[in-house]
Amino acid sequence: MNKFTKIILLLLASFFLFVGIKSAFETKPYAELTDVESFDGMIFKLHCPHKGAAALSLEDSDLTFNLSVKFRADYCSGAKSQSLLGKVVTVKARQVNDDFYQAYKIISPQQVILSPEEIEADQGSSTFGMFLLAFLTLTFVAYKSRKKSMI
Repeated sequence: MNKFTKIILLLLASFFLFVGIKSAFETKPYAELTDVESFDGMIFKLHCPHKGAAALSLEDSDLTFNLSVKFRADYCSGAKSQSLLGKVVTVKARQVNDDFYQAYKIISPQQVILSPEEIEADQGSSTFGMFLLAFLTLTFVAYKSRKKSMI
C-alpha cells in the first residue's frame, strides 16, 4: 500500500471517528429534549425506501416526518402500509431542517405506532456504526502496513 493511499484511508477513518464522536455528544434521550412539537393530523402518504428509514406526510401539511428503520420493517410492506393511510394520529417531533422533522412518537387512538426507544436505538446503532467503520479502516491500514519477515 503506497503512502498516498494510507493518508487517504487515515483521513477517512478520522472523518468516521469525528462523525461518531459528534453524534455521540449531540444525541440526547427523548426525555431531555425541549424542542419537541406536537402535530395532529391524518396520515396522507408513507415514503418507504428499500433501505434506511421511512418517512410520512400528514394531510394538509408540507412537512415530512422521518421515522425509524424498525418502522419501515414493520409498516412498509403491502397491506400493512395501506392500513396506516387515513389514520388520525398525533406526532411528537422536532425539526431537523426546513420542512423535515424527526418523529419520536406517533400515537393513534388505538395504539402507539412509533416510540422514542425505537428512534434512540436507530441513533445508537448509527453512532456505533461510525466507530466501527473508523476501527475497521484503521485496522486495515495497520494490517497492510505491517512489516513482512524475510524467513
